[in-house]
Amino acid sequence: MRFYLLAIVAGCGLASLFATAAVKVTQTLIGDEAIDHLGETNTVCGMITSAKYVKGAPGSPTYLNFDRSYPEQSCSAVIAEATRARFKEAPETAFKGKWVCVTGVITADFRGKPQIAVSDPAQIVVQDEPTPPATN
Repeated sequence: MRFYLLAIVAGCGLASLFATAAVKVTQTLIGDEAIDHLGETNTVCGMITSAKYVKGAPGSPTYLNFDRSYPEQSCSAVIAEATRARFKEAPETAFKGKWVCVTGVITADFRGKPQIAVSDPAQIVVQDEPTPPATN
């Protein structure tokens, strides 16, 4: 009986955790604001000032760095090699020097810098002109 009661209590706790996580509202941010929104699904907009395809590294990622060149970037979009193949043009050339908005879960890299993992090309939208973030 104790096991069942414990399982029910634990299940209710997990359900409320997932319900809370699903309530987060998507916001439009600039790269420097991303660090304050770790774990949230948001849109980060800014200029891609540097980009690099790191062939041979684990996962052969492509990094699109917002606002400043690596290692001073405000945020990065990280594209795994498996996703890279779904782009019409190499991402490091298609987006460098352009104003883009990337939507996804904001996490931190090993140095604590914010990043968004891109698993679908539709997560990246090129803007004709800078889009100011919404007032949050």
